[in-house]
Amino acid sequence: MFELRAIEKRFDAVVALNGAHLQVAPGEIRALLGSNGSGKSTMIKVLAGLVNPNGGQVLVDGNPVEIHNGQDSRKLGIATAFQDLSLIPTMSVRDNILLGNEPCNKFGVVDKKACDALIDSLLKRFHIDCDPNAYVQTLMPSVQTMLEVAKAVSLKPRLLLLDEVTASLHYDEIEVLFSVMRELKEEGVAMLYVTHRMNEVFQVCDTTTIMRSGETVTEGKMSDFTLDDIVYYMTGQRPDKASKAAEHVADENGEVLLNVKDLAVYPKVRDLNLRACKGEIVGIGGLQGQGQSEFIRALLGAEPIQDGVIEYDGKQVHFKSPTQAVNAGMGFISGERNREAMFPVRTVEENILAGKVAKGKLFAYMTPKSNHAFANSAVEKYNIKIGALDHPANSLSGGNQQKLVVARWIAMQPKLLLLDDPTKGVDIHSRQEIHRILRQCADEGMTIIISSSESEELLDVSDRIYVFYEGCVSAVLEGANKTPELLVAAMMGMTGSEVTAEGGKAE
Repeated sequence: MFELRAIEKRFDAVVALNGAHLQVAPGEIRALLGSNGSGKSTMIKVLAGLVNPNGGQVLVDGNPVEIHNGQDSRKLGIATAFQDLSLIPTMSVRDNILLGNEPCNKFGVVDKKACDALIDSLLKRFHIDCDPNAYVQTLMPSVQTMLEVAKAVSLKPRLLLLDEVTASLHYDEIEVLFSVMRELKEEGVAMLYVTHRMNEVFQVCDTTTIMRSGETVTEGKMSDFTLDDIVYYMTGQRPDKASKAAEHVADENGEVLLNVKDLAVYPKVRDLNLRACKGEIVGIGGLQGQGQSEFIRALLGAEPIQDGVIEYDGKQVHFKSPTQAVNAGMGFISGERNREAMFPVRTVEENILAGKVAKGKLFAYMTPKSNHAFANSAVEKYNIKIGALDHPANSLSGGNQQKLVVARWIAMQPKLLLLDDPTKGVDIHSRQEIHRILRQCADEGMTIIISSSESEELLDVSDRIYVFYEGCVSAVLEGANKTPELLVAAMMGMTGSEVTAEGGKAE
């Protein structure tokens, strides 16, 4: 029996866990559920030895133990398969699985034959078709995830922690995983299963612990809970049965700028329908990896489209590159500032001018005076705190860096502005300022599509929210239906088989 009692954990002023508790017995598969920020990942990390709690007890078979690091966790028979993989990309499949777990003979020498047998049996058990000598970084993400679980199982744990491992798996791989989990259950292995996919929870789990705001709010047998019960305990509110999130009727009076029909961007997006009117802020919600980024980049011409139609500004378009999309009046803001949105060592002025230069004519002359005036106007209008225009962009705070990227694109006055998690890692004040800027732009007629990993942000800034689940639109939320509990339910695919007129089937 593994047990956590009254666990406390603070990160500076942020309380991640506040007296939380759970227990899992041998041969039991327990679901650990909660919304983003509920503390479930921190609980997993406490057991894995990655986070040291400020208070509370960890007990194994009724005896208090201390877990200071991963080695302590492993000695207690705990193994973890992480969503953010612990595999080393530049090492082979064989070396990743055997690392620190090499079978040795009686002389302490690595037993090559035993190693080969272990690798072969694991790959066969998990139906992984790959060369054991292949580098992990050359494999598909779903195969890497299966290897992550196989590596954890190879340690022969007493407690197996599975943290969102099905997020990148295909349907057939999930069935293989569940089959292995049931075998481990028969062998007496305890399992703690973290997921946002409710159909999986009812399919494979025996019991559940539900958390909210760092506290354990309830626990019990899965058979004692309904979907509505789970949403209630996770959010504190029950879904309104009188109005379904999927029952959306489009605004017939709005002038449609973008109309997407049956879009497919394999393997992440399929049969996706969405429309956006002029002067509207359309939110895109969903758990990580449900096709949001691929959809936005497909609109921009950065991802190849396999099927479907995109109608933009009254015409059917199929942009081959972001350059074509920008020239047609689109803008793009990424939350990955350093990787996709900003030139860190270039000056503030150069970063602001980058969009204008990209859209301008080849060999067009831009005077230093006009450039300086353009950049200075953007800095003042959007209240970007800088030292000077010739200072490097990486000298600014994270919030001001993102406002710099926002200013670059809005200063170009695009017809359609696409944003992919634009306030990730941004402080609350800068986030509010960005929201204010976006609302002002929408009021002036700009169409905005914003994808966000923050439910509160979507609810605050969006006129309408399309919720993505497994590459499709599971619900369209607006008006009275735009509530936290319905958003959480739709993110987890809990809208059943109902469909919207434009959203496509929620499978």
